[in-house]
Amino acid sequence: MTLAMLGPGESARVEHILFGALRTLCGDLGIREGGAVRCRAGTGGVLVLDTDDGHVVSVARDWARFIRIATPVPGLVPGPVTVSPVVSEPVA
Repeated sequence: MTLAMLGPGESARVEHILFGALRTLCGDLGIREGGAVRCRAGTGGVLVLDTDDGHVVSVARDWARFIRIATPVPGLVPGPVTVSPVVSEPVA
């Protein structure tokens, strides 16, 4: 299963990020192999995710196809959420 398939409210553990360049970009966003993510929203070509390090980030669904995740895990919640400079809207 890939990150692109994750639906709003679902959480999963990242198993593998396929390409080195994408792995670097994801690392900058706080998405790492072995880390947890929770999907806040998935609209069109973008996923909005909570990450383990407490940020809210957006990832293009096209890129998310190359990020393998474990089956969604009920109740898996990343750490406390703060607003990342990548996202322009405040977190409620």
